[in-house]
Amino acid sequence: MNREHKYYVGDVITFRGVFKIDGVEQTPDTDSALAQIWEVENTTAIKVEEAATISANQIQYQYTTTVAGSFIVFLTAEFDSGDDKRTGAIEFIVEDKKAF
Repeated sequence: MNREHKYYVGDVITFRGVFKIDGVEQTPDTDSALAQIWEVENTTAIKVEEAATISANQIQYQYTTTVAGSFIVFLTAEFDSGDDKRTGAIEFIVEDKKAF
């Protein structure tokens, strides 16, 4: 699992990822980037696969419907006209905001 990130209910989260092969950043095929969010320890995706944005070599996905829990976002893209497909994961936590 990649680095763990913490957010709060109501936050707008933008996930970004870059795929590297042999240390070289790869440019995803146009319109091939997808994102899917799963709750940890749940067997059903809470966010079905949706299109993500490609900006140069970077894949971006904005998530706005945040609820408390532990989640994983899977970012997927195709390369070399679909000959290569890669998936990366980012684990994150969403907590309720607490007043002090």
